[in-house]
Amino acid sequence: MTFTEPPWGTTRMGPFVTAEPVPAYTAVIDPETQVAIYIDEQGRRVEMGAHGTSTNTSTPTTTGQGDGQSGQQNQPSDIDSMPANDQDQGTG
Repeated sequence: MTFTEPPWGTTRMGPFVTAEPVPAYTAVIDPETQVAIYIDEQGRRVEMGAHGTSTNTSTPTTTGQGDGQSGQQNQPSDIDSMPANDQDQGTG
């Protein structure tokens, strides 16, 4: 009879930690600001922390033909893009 060693990760497993119940929040739209607000079970407004907005842009990049291509227009031989993600800080 041969013994197969258990995978390393399973030897590190343990029972889950007992978790507290997560309170129920309801998302509603504030009629004045048209922004989502969160209400707890007692009807109080809950602050969800600061978060902002972000924009994604993509700038095309090209590589042209090398030197020695005299008399010909420099046509791109490879085109791709470089994505950028700009984020601002939320105010609350």
